[in-house]
Amino acid sequence: MTRRASPLFEAFAELATRRPALPALRGPVGEPDCTRGALLERALDTARLLQLRGLARGDVVLVAGATGESWVVAMLAVWACDAVALPGDPQLTGPELDALETRFATRARVVAEPTGRLQVVVAGETRADPDARLPAGTAVLKLTSGSMARPRGVATTADQLLADSRQILVGMGIGPEDWNVGVVPMSHSYGLSSLLLPLIVQGSPLLLVPSPLPDALAKVLSTEEPAVFPGVPYLFDLLARPDGPTFTTRGLRLCVSAGAMLRARTAAAFREKYGLPVRSFYGTSETGGLTFDASADGDAAARFEGCVGTPLPGVAISLREEDGRVVARGASVASGYLGPCDDAATGEFRDGAFLAGDTARFDEQGRLHLTGRLGSRANVSGRKIDPHEIEKALDDLAGVREAAVSSLPDDQRGESLVAYVVAERDLTAADVLAHLRARLAAWKLPRQVVFLKALPRNARGKLDTAALVAEARRGERER
Repeated sequence: MTRRASPLFEAFAELATRRPALPALRGPVGEPDCTRGALLERALDTARLLQLRGLARGDVVLVAGATGESWVVAMLAVWACDAVALPGDPQLTGPELDALETRFATRARVVAEPTGRLQVVVAGETRADPDARLPAGTAVLKLTSGSMARPRGVATTADQLLADSRQILVGMGIGPEDWNVGVVPMSHSYGLSSLLLPLIVQGSPLLLVPSPLPDALAKVLSTEEPAVFPGVPYLFDLLARPDGPTFTTRGLRLCVSAGAMLRARTAAAFREKYGLPVRSFYGTSETGGLTFDASADGDAAARFEGCVGTPLPGVAISLREEDGRVVARGASVASGYLGPCDDAATGEFRDGAFLAGDTARFDEQGRLHLTGRLGSRANVSGRKIDPHEIEKALDDLAGVREAAVSSLPDDQRGESLVAYVVAERDLTAADVLAHLRARLAAWKLPRQVVFLKALPRNARGKLDTAALVAEARRGERER
């Protein structure tokens, strides 16, 4: 390669050139490890293919349908060309990928064939969205939701990504000898920061988890290698259940939960079953990692609902006085959104800082406690209601395994609330409402209670709100 490459590619190329035989990836049992040298060679081959198709520095490349080793190769190849990677969720449909290409004026799409071989598809003539102008030095466009289901791109430079990774590695005490358990999607900000970047920055290898979950995950977690498990609350809940899959704690030394709120009872049950704490971790696509429970016991999440630890090294967090919104500053804060912010309640860049949609408070030990999210507040007859408050009350009802609350349009009230409950014993809507009525004002009570076998979740372990709404609509029709 004679062209200038991104610092992200150069960082990994230096590691791979210095010690090419060290493992970079480990897949299903029985398959040989992929070494640093082999990974570098595959990335360079794909980069040459991109260049032959006319890719130039600064062009946007959509990485779609690739997972595991193929995804890592594709990202490295894009950075070898000093181009901009647009990671797409592997579950996105064809029309959704087409919309991303139009929205961000991509130059090419890198897709994985069933064999794992990467194919480069040059995009047709696309007219860039006039708001989609890339800030200088952008290396990755992270996708995050905007209003009206229109995705926003978070423009992030190589220096910002490298700063995020170093802050996480130092703050969590993760070294080059630690293997990261790769189960969260690497196309999302959490996986990018916790899985791909440690491999690139210091060579921390990946233990890839094949399907199906969660049994395959339990087998991987039984590894004898020193291992770190970046997971989501949903996975920790599955593993903590008495009837869930069980693993043997040999090499696993650190469990980290992010992506959604870790319930105190989940953290406590996991520790009781395995003897390991689940340490809470909080961040955003716009800032990278922000806080982590680095305490000696690592039990903040189990003791305090919503506690996400203290700021990572290099991160400064303050709370806006008028509403308690989180304000983050540091070298890892992204350059900004592509286009105008269509919903400032979900997040806003200001003077080098990021004003998050999350509200929080600090305790006397300097730990951050998340208290709600502005963008999720419902407007019921002119009253602003945080669904999180109702969810916390539902969690206190005996027999409730998990619960969620969302809102639906209501001709009379503007919006009405719906409670979704996964029960461990026989419960009725009357039971649920009686419990809530004793704890909440009448105007905070849900108008509908929907019982589900499990809460629908996406690949990141976050609630699938569209699926929840569909369940509520189905319940309305059946009444």
